[in-house]
Amino acid sequence: MQATEETLWLAAVVVAAAAGALSHIGARAGRQRSIGIIAAGLWLNSAALALLAAGPHASVLSSLAQGSWLAWPVLSLIGLRRFHARTPLSGNERADATWLALALLVSVVAAIQFASHWPVWAGATFTALYAALRLCSAAPGADAAVLRRLAPLWPAAALLPALGAGPGRWPWEQAPTALQIGCLAFASLALSFVVSHLSSQRTELELRNSRRRLRTLANIDMLTQVPNRRRFGELARRALLEDAPGSAALLLIDIDHFKQINDKLGHAAGDRALRLVSRCALDLLRSHDVVGRHGGDEFVLLLRDSSTDDAMSVAERLVRHLQLQSHAHALPRLSLSFGIVQMRAGEAIDDVLQRADLALYEAKRQGRSRAVAAHDDEEQGFRSSQRLGLTPR
Repeated sequence: MQATEETLWLAAVVVAAAAGALSHIGARAGRQRSIGIIAAGLWLNSAALALLAAGPHASVLSSLAQGSWLAWPVLSLIGLRRFHARTPLSGNERADATWLALALLVSVVAAIQFASHWPVWAGATFTALYAALRLCSAAPGADAAVLRRLAPLWPAAALLPALGAGPGRWPWEQAPTALQIGCLAFASLALSFVVSHLSSQRTELELRNSRRRLRTLANIDMLTQVPNRRRFGELARRALLEDAPGSAALLLIDIDHFKQINDKLGHAAGDRALRLVSRCALDLLRSHDVVGRHGGDEFVLLLRDSSTDDAMSVAERLVRHLQLQSHAHALPRLSLSFGIVQMRAGEAIDDVLQRADLALYEAKRQGRSRAVAAHDDEEQGFRSSQRLGLTPR
């Protein structure tokens, strides 16, 4: 059954609406180039349908309109390549364009030679199969599964109309049938819906990633990749709620003569020193201990279920490990000063940091490159002091 003029106009409007929706989504989502190429194929379909509706009995217009349908599978493929740039497909855009140009050339020449529309239908079928095979070649992954589901759209739109062709006749041989127009309109709508859904998923994923990056920026010191001061406080308070009161030891660490490293070797060397200290601390600590950058060249460690003696041993191992690694990072043999305290039952993290800061100040007063452990009772002062590593210059 041939498609009526009303059917053609209705299909043209429906496909134009789908193309317009895609164009709008592409513009708003910032992916105008990739989705815009897919929308261009749908605009081409809509224009072809409108051309047929305007001149359904003109064979030249009919050939021109039906020939334009060769392009939309390949245009959609190129757009999907760009949209899913991280999901490689076999071939490339140049190969796609070459295939499309050859299909158009052969179809037009054959249509003129045989004075029939069947070469155009054959060309449309080949371009549809080409696009489908390219999508099926997607590397394994979540995106690949979606692309493979899209693959049958174009072959179905090209091949299903053959079911409506009469005995001994080719589809697209005369004026388009209602089945042909219906298949094309349905495939265009389905493509628009799937791409819109993919764009929505991509936008949601980008928003989740943005929130994750913002949380990371808010919680992690980007230079040393350890929790910043605020995040350390949160993690420490959470850990202390799970442990027995007074069972944790805290170390406040300072890089000795850090300003001289920046002044003599440059700020890049200072950054390397900070990264090296944080990396060495992460290498030595247990998974349930907490480390953070306290600010400037100071770091803080919370050792759970540990005493000040345990903390003194950790400080000694940290300095030894750090000085062994310094040369490989084009740094002098770094030295550290430590203020060590045992947490009291019910003591706030800010209070224990203040006591550790006093112990650290005492370590610096005694000549640096040492660890000083404070008594639990402030009036008794400092319980022990131990030199660590090299004597600083």
